[in-house]
Amino acid sequence: MLVPTEAAGNNKEVNLRILVLTLGTFAIGTGTFVVTGILGGVSEDLSVSVGTAGYLVTVFAAAYAVGSPLLVAATDRVARRRLLSAVLAVFAVANAAAAVAPTFSLLLGTRVLAALGAAVLTPVAGAVAAELAPPEHRGRALSFVLGGLSVSWVVGIPLGTVVGDNYGWRASFILVAALSVAAALAVGTLLPDVENTSSAMGLASKLAVAKRSAVLIAVSVTAMGVAAGFVVLTYVRPLLEELTGFGGAGIGWMLLLFGIASVTGTALGGYVADRFGYGRSVVPILVVLTASLLSFSLLPAIEVGSLIAVLGTGTALVTWSVVGFALIPLQQYRLIDVAPEDENEVLSLNASAIYLGQGLGSGLGSLVLGYASLSSLGWAGALCAAVALLVLALGGRPRKKRATSN
Repeated sequence: MLVPTEAAGNNKEVNLRILVLTLGTFAIGTGTFVVTGILGGVSEDLSVSVGTAGYLVTVFAAAYAVGSPLLVAATDRVARRRLLSAVLAVFAVANAAAAVAPTFSLLLGTRVLAALGAAVLTPVAGAVAAELAPPEHRGRALSFVLGGLSVSWVVGIPLGTVVGDNYGWRASFILVAALSVAAALAVGTLLPDVENTSSAMGLASKLAVAKRSAVLIAVSVTAMGVAAGFVVLTYVRPLLEELTGFGGAGIGWMLLLFGIASVTGTALGGYVADRFGYGRSVVPILVVLTASLLSFSLLPAIEVGSLIAVLGTGTALVTWSVVGFALIPLQQYRLIDVAPEDENEVLSLNASAIYLGQGLGSGLGSLVLGYASLSSLGWAGALCAAVALLVLALGGRPRKKRATSN
């Protein structure tokens, strides 16, 4: 359990500290996904194919998924402020190195280093935010910190892409490095001393939490829920073009709408966790996620480019974004609820599950496209969401919302 060594202070102080943590996740989110907008420049400059350049995303996800539970457990005894500042500094150095990498192989290496920093920052920041906030506001604190990732889709990633288009892809990495330095300084200056008082167990003992059935069920739901979205998200641009007939500008506005909806969804996940508890919230969210993704396979029946097709696609896109992003803080809330004494470890497992889900979803989407059309992605994503519901059902009914602090 995390214990602040000084009083949390009034609500303004708590909110400021959570905002500082959000700045950290914003920098991480921007650095994680900005690569998708600069693959063309990397491909041309380093003489690799666009497909090969895409390994920058794959390698990052793999390093994150494997490294998160191991590194979070290994650093469990390090003071939280010092740890968060250090991993943000590592992330900054990795992105600065990426900006000057002369070969693609070295660029891949910088992505691995960046992933290891991100793999610690996100779950630890979530655990600290949950402890700083009052018990009745933990869900909202988690969603606010995760909101940094959502805001990166609206602000950071478009900004990084514009910078890359105008000044070259290396400038995008410099931007991320600058954001990370700012976040590291803010954490070091404004976050209170937070010590981890968990017992000095060995690494294997700390990771034993993964064997608990409730934890396995929760991370499995996370992985399949994220996979459901990434089946479509990986290929969302060509899919939207096919459904709406829009060109670059129109698709850009739709993706901006997706990003704005993701911020709303992240906030919604925290709110419903606090207001209704996990069991009453996760099932309807997964049901709506299933239906919204399935609609992408039904919309091709409508005339391409018609008003109904555009409105239907926009509605499906926004609904999917809201419930898809709401699921993440809800799952974090659930894991802290079932393993409050191991919140660092379970949150790192959840972070790994997110990146595992991304890999599973994009891989399944590629497989589907090898045998079917873009419109088939919808039912494939819906199938993953249905599997998440099935896992939840087979795992038994979740406990009701806890009424007291851990």
